[in-house]
Amino acid sequence: MKPKLDIYYNASRQARLRITPQRAAICAYLADTDQHPSPYQVFADLKRLHPEISRATVYNTLNTLQQLGAIVELSFGADHTHYDTNPEPHLNLICLRCHQISDYHTNFPLDALTGTVLAETGFLTAAAKIDLVGFCAGCRQKRLAEIRAQYQDEKPQNVTHSDRASYGSV
Repeated sequence: MKPKLDIYYNASRQARLRITPQRAAICAYLADTDQHPSPYQVFADLKRLHPEISRATVYNTLNTLQQLGAIVELSFGADHTHYDTNPEPHLNLICLRCHQISDYHTNFPLDALTGTVLAETGFLTAAAKIDLVGFCAGCRQKRLAEIRAQYQDEKPQNVTHSDRASYGSV
């Protein structure tokens, strides 16, 4: 927890923000989570422990930390902004259906990619965010069940073998 907490405190100081008890609570929350919290989730969780905390303080602190690269905003549609607090290189697996975000750690050539980008364009990468957007295993199973149920509901009574080809295999 300590290294991430230091990153958040240093970013706050860089933005010339005092480390108030409320900001300290926000930074500690972010440093302690391995989830991808939404701004509302951060506020709701902290409000229980710190009733004096304001929504504006939470949102402004998250915005400042994001602008300074201490956390990464993951946004995919209205009301679906989350923050990635993990500074280690990884992939974010984002489900389009349930909006669950999972970290996937693997050996991928990120250093080689950022080195190539620097050599070819002069762009120095400070942080990298790689999102894979699709459907998690649970949502794929639910969708398959929905398709099967729909197929059963729409299936004509006396379907011949040749008619089945028009429905495809499910």
